[in-house]
Amino acid sequence: MSVPGPKDLLVRLHELTLSSPAATADLYAEDGVHELPFAPSGVPVRLAGREALRQAMAAQEAAPSRVRYDGFDQVEIWETTDPDVVLAEYDICGTVTATGAPFRLRQVLLLRARAGEIVLTRGYLNPAALAAVLSPT
Repeated sequence: MSVPGPKDLLVRLHELTLSSPAATADLYAEDGVHELPFAPSGVPVRLAGREALRQAMAAQEAAPSRVRYDGFDQVEIWETTDPDVVLAEYDICGTVTATGAPFRLRQVLLLRARAGEIVLTRGYLNPAALAAVLSPT
C-alpha cells in the first residue's frame, strides 16, 4: 500500500471536512499545524499538534454551528518543486444555518505532507468575507 501524497491528503481532508470534521485531525502528524493567517477575531490563527486540532474540531462539531459546509468547487491543485507540498485554490461552498443563505468563500491552501500525514495547512481567505459569513445575524 502506498503512502498518500499531498494531493491525496487534500482530497481526503475535503471529504472529511464535509462528513466528519473532527476526523480531519487524524490526517495530521502528531506535530501537525493548521494556520489561518488572516482569521477574523474569534477564529484561531494557529492550532499546533494533532490533539489541539482534534479538540478544536470536536468542540466545533459539538457547538451549534453558524455554517454548514456543503462542498468545494472550482478546485485547482498545483504541484510545486517540493514533492511534499501542493497549493490549492478553491471555493468553500456552504449555508449560513441561521438564515439559510448560501455562501462561497475563495481559499488558497498550502499543504505540506510528510510520511503520509499532513504537517502543515495554511489557509488564506479574504478576512472581510469570512467575518461577514461568521457574523451574527
